Amino acid sequence: MRAFFPRLLVSVGVLLLIMTLSFWMTRTAPGGPFDQAHRLNSAVEANLWLTYGMADDAIGLQGGRVAEVLASRGETLEEGRPILLLESGHTLKAPHEGRLIHVSFGVGDAMVEGATFAVIERPLWKQYLVAMKGYAVFDFGPSFQYPDRKVESLIAETFPVSMELGFWSLMIALFFGVGGGVLAGMNAGGWKDRMAMLMSALMVSCSTLILGPLLLLLFGVHLEWFEWGGWTTLGSRVLPAMTLGLVFAANIARMTRAGVVEAVEGHHVRTARAKGLAESRVILKHVLPGALIPLLGYLGPALAGLLCGSVVVERIFNIPGVSEYFVSGALNRDYPMVMGVVVLYSSLLIGFNLFLDVFHQWLDPRLKGQA
Repeated sequence: MRAFFPRLLVSVGVLLLIMTLSFWMTRTAPGGPFDQAHRLNSAVEANLWLTYGMADDAIGLQGGRVAEVLASRGETLEEGRPILLLESGHTLKAPHEGRLIHVSFGVGDAMVEGATFAVIERPLWKQYLVAMKGYAVFDFGPSFQYPDRKVESLIAETFPVSMELGFWSLMIALFFGVGGGVLAGMNAGGWKDRMAMLMSALMVSCSTLILGPLLLLLFGVHLEWFEWGGWTTLGSRVLPAMTLGLVFAANIARMTRAGVVEAVEGHHVRTARAKGLAESRVILKHVLPGALIPLLGYLGPALAGLLCGSVVVERIFNIPGVSEYFVSGALNRDYPMVMGVVVLYSSLLIGFNLFLDVFHQWLDPRLKGQA
């Protein structure tokens, strides 16, 4: 296990990189979180920017009557750029660079010393540092779409649904994928092999976008074998889990078949058969452990994808999972929500890969000396 901690450090570094890239990509994408058909009132928009930690107040060190406004809303300022000119001759300047969100005073208005005279967007690097402190403890702040709810509470509310969908999908994927792959690999070149690989190719070609509506129409609408829509009964869970699980089962079957074909040619399998061991014992003890090794690299991303749910499947079957928040968050520039789901998915993906990497070391005798 001496290689575990270096891998753990690399995993943390990868997660940090993903969070950094996601932050900068969301913040620099065209459009903004408060862009609407009708532009918000300047004061309202400024309050929103302040609430979500994306802007700072500019405080005046002296008071007086405003003689002239030297900058307009939406203008990008440099540090020290004058914003207001007072009748006393003093100028009130921008404390840092950034876009001007709101000017609190107009010409002729009297302001007192220490009053807020402008709201200025924080530089992205400062927003990044503040945000990363929160992300480190899984605190993403309130959602833009649901200002009275924090992102982590919304995720905690919907993630168990996606996790349950992922669990049942995984069981289906492993049952049909490993079973089909072993059947095909043990009968390589035969009709069972060809049928299993044909079904696998069909599932991969269909994808959840096609398979979901087909299963829904056939078993839900026409035959009425299962309920569909929502996530309230046992029957309503069957079709979504089948849709997601069968697509993953197709890839698992192909990888398992390749591993079985290779393992069957091994000397240890020939020796086991020569000793007269039952075929089922040969498969379980001597063929399957080696055949599953190529599958481990695929299972990490697959597990994370299954547990986080599928956007398509949750949309088709109207399942209240976490994917819905990711889609709506991306469309509405809900930065905290998007980052919450990205961090969740990335953490699962990296965590599963790390676990499977260690498990690979334990399962493969050739690598045990490197663990």
